[in-house]
This record gives sequence, structure tokens and C-alpha cells, in this order.
Amino acid sequence: MNKKRLYAGIMTGTSLDAAEAVLCETGKSFAIVAHSAVPIPRATAERIRALDEKSELIKAMDAANEISRLCADSFLSLPQKAEVAAIGCHGQTVLHRPERGWTQQLLNGALLAELTKTNVVCDFRSRDIAAGGQGAPLAPLFHRFVFADKAPCAIINLGGIANITILDAKSNVRGWDVCPANMLMDAWHRKHCGGAFDGGGEWAKSGAIAQSLLQSLRAHPFLQLPPPKSCGKEQFDLRHFESLLSEYSPEDAQATLLEWSAETIAKAINENEVPLAFLCGGGARNNFLRERIAALSAANVRITDEIGIPAEQMEAAAFSFFAKQFIDGASLNAAPITGARAPRILGALYPATGKNSE
Repeated sequence: MNKKRLYAGIMTGTSLDAAEAVLCETGKSFAIVAHSAVPIPRATAERIRALDEKSELIKAMDAANEISRLCADSFLSLPQKAEVAAIGCHGQTVLHRPERGWTQQLLNGALLAELTKTNVVCDFRSRDIAAGGQGAPLAPLFHRFVFADKAPCAIINLGGIANITILDAKSNVRGWDVCPANMLMDAWHRKHCGGAFDGGGEWAKSGAIAQSLLQSLRAHPFLQLPPPKSCGKEQFDLRHFESLLSEYSPEDAQATLLEWSAETIAKAINENEVPLAFLCGGGARNNFLRERIAALSAANVRITDEIGIPAEQMEAAAFSFFAKQFIDGASLNAAPITGARAPRILGALYPATGKNSE
């Protein structure tokens, strides 16, 4: 029986800004002990963004090794590494096709285990997909663990894609991907301003909402699907929207993209009649996006920092939790979220070698 009490989680999100590592206590209670972030070089981020279904396999494998080394650097910057029972690492999603029976996250779990001399649990989505599920989002299972005493409530992760968790008064959980949060806005900002993202949303705030564009965005097919549902960059790649957005000024297009995300998220909150909603993910730092979600929502909208989990660290923390569930041999019931047939143990293990492997 593994007596180590600490678990680490590592996440690289769609924004590709950093490999975020957190050190967590994940027993009967939960607490983040330490945090580390290693920036992802711009050249690496661009190589990964360019990967698609037509990319050469060798490019994808090289990128997986790059991401794995950055994740290792992030973990090795944490204190108390020798006390870590396992690392849970999601990897970088580049293709997500559950309708075809697969998903692809860039990560070399074996290399990460070698570099960190620590057990690595990864590939969390594949077993859920094999069991008939969407494979994502998985974070709602962690949200139920952390937010049970706040129910009924919603938790919205504002990553590249926005996903929502709904906890009812009995802490029953549902969740699904809602719409883009940062993905399209970040890509549009890179195209016109050169920077990685629109900071606090000031560029979007300088524009005016284009109602005709907003109407077109509202009709996107993914928004019409009922849960369970998940998506990847395939549905919301800028290339699919560029000609439409280019009919408007760059600032007005950005303002409209932000409003589209805000109103779609607020609609999901309002339709589920929860009194309280928590925002997390990098998009929670976009002041204008946060303001618009709050203005359009009937719920009291807050940020997860208020309960002791910084917004940017929530997803990495989730994968420390999933690593512990795997090591404990615990099946997770994702059926209400992903549509999987039955509870499954999620993940695959790359055992440690060396002094940290006892």
C-alpha cells in the first residue's frame, strides 16, 4: 500500500501558455500545497497549434516529447517531490474525435516518468471513450469532490473551451462542454495584435457587438447538440471562422466573440437554476469576460480563488485527484457527464524508476 500522501497534477491547456504543476493533498480533504509554472516557448506552442489530422506523425511525436520535458521541468520545480505518490498529467489535446472512438493528447508518459523518477498516470480520456463515453469533460468529477458543500452550484472552467459542472442540492453531478471560452479570442488576438491573449479583455471592450455576427455564431451546430457532449479545437479552429469574422473590424469581431461566449455560458447557468456559479481557468482573469457572464447570469458569479483554489490551478489540481483515484483502484462514474456505459478506472500507469519509486 502506498503511504505517500501527496499527489501532483500537471496541465497544459489549449492556450499553450505554460505547463502548470500543483502539489496537492487529496485524502478525505483537499488542499493545494505548492504550485509551479514553466512557460511554453512560443515556437513550441506554434508547432503544436499547427498540428491537425494531416500532420506528419513524426512532428506530433517530437511535440509530445517537448511537452513532456516541459511538464517534467514544472514538476521538478515543486518542493517535497520525494513525497509524491504519483503525477496525474493530462497531456496536450490536439485531436478529440470520440465519435470515431479515439482522442489524442500529446504526452510521452514513459519519458515523464523517467525524467521525474515518479509514477505517472495519464491518458485519462481513452478508457471512457472505449466505454462509450465522450472522454470529456472529466473535471466535473473533481468538482463534485471539492464543491459538494457549496451545492447547488455551477462551476465553469474558462479554458480554450468552456465546460460547465452542475451540482444539484444532493451533489448529483452533470457536466458538458459549452462553447469556446478563450480559443477563438486568443487566435483572433494573435492574428491582429501579435500577443498571446487579450489580457483583461480591454481590446474586446474597445469594440462594439455586431448583432449580425452574433446571430451567425449562435447558430453554430455544436451549440444545438444536447449533452453529453464534448469538443476539441476541430470545431472552433479560427480557420473555420476567419472569413466570417473578417467582414467586421477586428475590435468588433473580438467584442462579439466575447459576448457570444458570455451569453452561451450564462444561458447554461440560468437554464439549470443554480444560485451560485464559480469561474476557474485562465479566462477567469479576463475581467471583461467575467463581467459579462455575471451581468447575464441570474446566479451569484464568483471566482474559485475565494475557496482557496486559484483559478489557473484548478485543472492541474483535478489531475492530482484523478491520479490518486487510479492509484487507489477507484472506479469513477462519468456516465452522467460523458455518457459512458458504467464506472471505469480512468488512466494508464507508467511506473517510476529510481529513488522516488518506492
